Amino acid sequence: MNKKTMGIALAMFGAAALAFGQDGGILVKNAFKYTHINGHKHEEEMTAFVLFEYEQLKTVKYQVAYIACTCRGPEVNYYSVAYVELNKADGSVKHLSYDLDSDEHYTAGMYGDSETSWDGTEVKELFAGFIKDRIVGKSQAEINAYKTMHGNVDAFTGATVTPNNAMRMLQGLFAYHNTKYR
Repeated sequence: MNKKTMGIALAMFGAAALAFGQDGGILVKNAFKYTHINGHKHEEEMTAFVLFEYEQLKTVKYQVAYIACTCRGPEVNYYSVAYVELNKADGSVKHLSYDLDSDEHYTAGMYGDSETSWDGTEVKELFAGFIKDRIVGKSQAEINAYKTMHGNVDAFTGATVTPNNAMRMLQGLFAYHNTKYR
């Protein structure tokens, strides 16, 4: 397959804004860096991918794929897909979900992380509570002020990696969003 045909095929599968690098690889323009942290507090810069971006009058809708957990074996380190709506005026988080969109009509996200915490608690349910109480409606400054791997996040959920990397992904998404819309 030549470069032109491959580019058209990839665009058809939703991988917008692609270009070819000098080495024949693909440069992805709809991506951003975030600092991933594992359960042992090891930090590593990783790439998150914007799968879907749609500008509306007051908000921008995003689907972002990123690795939330690397504590398990690599054969089960699945990407999570966050569905995020950011307000255009101030960049605050209008909606964040790993399931349904804000109208609860479409499955726009996918939770790809641990099902239960070390004590058997459903992590996804705890995480949903964390999102509702600590993320939705918050400004970029409030979310950027969270100290990851410390009391703010850990005390709420009892699990560290899932909410911490969601916060870090959002911080990276803010930078991506701000270059285009603020």
